[in-house]
Amino acid sequence: MSTTKHIPQRTCIGCRTASAKREFVRVVRSPEGTVQVDAGGKRAGRGAYLCAQRSCWEEALKKDRLARALRTTISASDRAALHEYAQQFEAAPVGA
Repeated sequence: MSTTKHIPQRTCIGCRTASAKREFVRVVRSPEGTVQVDAGGKRAGRGAYLCAQRSCWEEALKKDRLARALRTTISASDRAALHEYAQQFEAAPVGA
């Protein structure tokens, strides 16, 4: 009898694509109320997941999907830090 290891699934709040948890970047609202990237995926707090694509990050921030998913309002400094983090990702190809 072979058993397959369970792979946790998550959904990107930018493009609504479901995939393995490890393929996403976690953003967390800490107990102190700050919103930050959780690269390790282990920080305490309410989390939301985004693809590693700039378009998903821009969509989530522009339409306030990230704030809604984290059940908070994102401060201007946290929003600026998230925009800065998103710049490391490539823009989606034209026509995609």
